[in-house]
Amino acid sequence: MSTKPLTFAPRELAVERRPDGTLILSSPLELGECDWRITDFLPSWANSVPDRIFLAQRNAQAGWNEITYSEAWMQVQAVGQSLIDMGAKAGDRLAILSGNSIENAVISFAAMSMGVVLAPISPNYTLMPGGLARLKDIADVLRPRFVFVQSGREFSAGRSIPELAAATWISVDEAPDTVPFKALTSRSGNEGFADASRAVSCDSVTKILFTSGSTGFPKGVLNTHRMMATSLQMGSLLVSPPDAPVQVEWLPWHHTMGSNVILHSILKNGGTLYIDDGRPLPQLFHKTVANLKEISPTAMFNVPAGYNLLCDAIENDVDLGASVFRRIDRLSYAGAAISQDTLEKLYRFTSSITGRRIPVMSGYGTTETAPTISVTHWATDQPGEIGLPAPGLKLKLVPVSDTYEARVKGPNVTPGYLGRPDVTERAFDEEGFYRIGDTVSFLDAQKPELGLRFTGRISENFKLANGTWVSSGNMRAAILAATRGVLLDIVVSGENRESCALLCWLNPTGAARISNAPGADMIRDSLVIQFLRDCLREYNETVGSSERIRSFSLLKDPPSLAAGEITDKAYVNQRAVLRHRSEQVGRLYREEASQDVVRV
Repeated sequence: MSTKPLTFAPRELAVERRPDGTLILSSPLELGECDWRITDFLPSWANSVPDRIFLAQRNAQAGWNEITYSEAWMQVQAVGQSLIDMGAKAGDRLAILSGNSIENAVISFAAMSMGVVLAPISPNYTLMPGGLARLKDIADVLRPRFVFVQSGREFSAGRSIPELAAATWISVDEAPDTVPFKALTSRSGNEGFADASRAVSCDSVTKILFTSGSTGFPKGVLNTHRMMATSLQMGSLLVSPPDAPVQVEWLPWHHTMGSNVILHSILKNGGTLYIDDGRPLPQLFHKTVANLKEISPTAMFNVPAGYNLLCDAIENDVDLGASVFRRIDRLSYAGAAISQDTLEKLYRFTSSITGRRIPVMSGYGTTETAPTISVTHWATDQPGEIGLPAPGLKLKLVPVSDTYEARVKGPNVTPGYLGRPDVTERAFDEEGFYRIGDTVSFLDAQKPELGLRFTGRISENFKLANGTWVSSGNMRAAILAATRGVLLDIVVSGENRESCALLCWLNPTGAARISNAPGADMIRDSLVIQFLRDCLREYNETVGSSERIRSFSLLKDPPSLAAGEITDKAYVNQRAVLRHRSEQVGRLYREEASQDVVRV
């Protein structure tokens, strides 16, 4: 458990102002050299705390399978040597098609240690309808030498893709035509592995993370050891790192937050990670609750949807809150803006349950920055805050309407995309700044050191028919705040139309407080509908005509993972929802009455 008090760096900012209105923001803090690899920490901890649990995962008997640091290091060396015996060499690629697991971590760190490039891929591309087309796109450019899966039987569909079928498959379940993972861990001797590891430089590509493909085909983002090291070092300079953290986390390792932030931070700080088999989805969150009632974490990293469900669960289970907050010292989120209602609940719960106001912090980053760009190295008190630029990078803000387009340059920025020099060239401006594709603004333009807030993804902003730009990110945060926790999420429509309208998902717990018949079909509940209509009318009175809401629909079906409406990290893809539900969007604008449309 962490024993050091949580400390924050000063809230400071250096600003360079250019004549055209462009700003260059940077932190006064020195980053320092990052001539280390995350894999260097495994033998170090194996030597100093050999019996400490590194990773744990649920087993079929509902207990925990655990691996210590010494066991993990022994297995990493054995697996690495086995890969060499199978012909692996630096630059070869290892695709991982299945999700988080102890075995996944072992083979991943073995590959990263010896120069084999790791490529974790969303399991949904193999398992979900329509996913194989995206997996084929990835395989075309990746062409792996090895493929790892937890279950060769469950992921056998991947073998229908020639570029994957040609690889050597490794499985934990010892499926036919695969190399048993257990056989790799039994190898003795590590001379070849040790030599290969010494030859891996900090600037070599060690991992390829594929973007979600929400605005096109997935792109393979090249990650070097130095990128990942500097990203971790940036964060530790802003917020004191914990000693031996204990965390219960679900975020997938094929995303930069799950691997480069959570898994790597656990390793760097000699902590213990309990792999959460739950998800922030109504049908799976009970698993997360069960895990958190058993394991009290010292820190938590989640997406806003996860905190929404956690707050709802704690309202109905005081014991859960006591277990979650007993020894925690920080709550962090990213991926989207948290709602004011959820933020206030977190502070209220932590204060009432523990007597401490546990800080809630947000982070902002991308796969291309491994992922750190900015951090609120303070306890955030309003939705949408993304903090100040991390040490060692420069954040370029280019004026766009009443906000800024964000671009970044630093040692944690990717050198480019796998096999796509054309995409790489377009991703950087004439000064070498990576074009993030987001817009941001200051919390207070007169006091820039107070920090930035996220105002939207450029790809999700749109123009009304009259040519007025609408920032969907700003609207989403404002509307979720105005509806006081009764809506879980929304999608804003209005492109090339006269006004904006909403597709909405109810928060069942929040709606139950309004409903006369909680538990029934609340999307038809007259009290819930009237409450939302009143809230949106109040909201309309506070905004300009371009942001006023004409109508809304309450959706019964949750966002579809298969249709790309929601990502693995529970971020709602606005464009995909609008495309997939175009018929419902059309009904929002008809003059004639429709049963599922509420006029505001």
